[in-house]
Amino acid sequence: MAGDRTGLEKAALIAEVLGGIAVVVSVIYLAVQIADNTRMLRSQTHHSALDALQKPFEMMLESDSLSEQLVSCRSDPYGVPEFVWSRCHNYYFMQANGWEYTYYQELEQALPPSLWPGVDGYMGGQARGNPGWVRFWEETSDGFGEPFRSYIQQRIAENPAYGQRRD
Repeated sequence: MAGDRTGLEKAALIAEVLGGIAVVVSVIYLAVQIADNTRMLRSQTHHSALDALQKPFEMMLESDSLSEQLVSCRSDPYGVPEFVWSRCHNYYFMQANGWEYTYYQELEQALPPSLWPGVDGYMGGQARGNPGWVRFWEETSDGFGEPFRSYIQQRIAENPAYGQRRD
């Protein structure tokens, strides 16, 4: 009986060690899978951000009339006919939505680190320098939640056209 007990104890010890090794291998495998999934999600987020941000540019490139209207809205956003302003407003809204998407993805650290500085630099430049963005923001800022609304408001406030509304 003592021999059987020692044999059983050895078998149990071997099973315990093998079980421990299996757990360690499983944890390592899961860590690799999580890292791979994180890379894939970042790639998908990057693609989604580019898709959202490029759509307005594609529209402008495909339509000479929209391009001309955007130039008019930039030069004199309060002087353009209402139908022209409506197109410009919707264009700026699409841009703002793309910016908002990347803003929140950046807060969640879901973007590749190299994407946000370019997006924010370009869009911030639009908010700071395009008078059409001032009118757009005056009419639409309530459509965006915090903290994004305050973030954009700070950039709009730097626009020379801010506070210069003429009716």
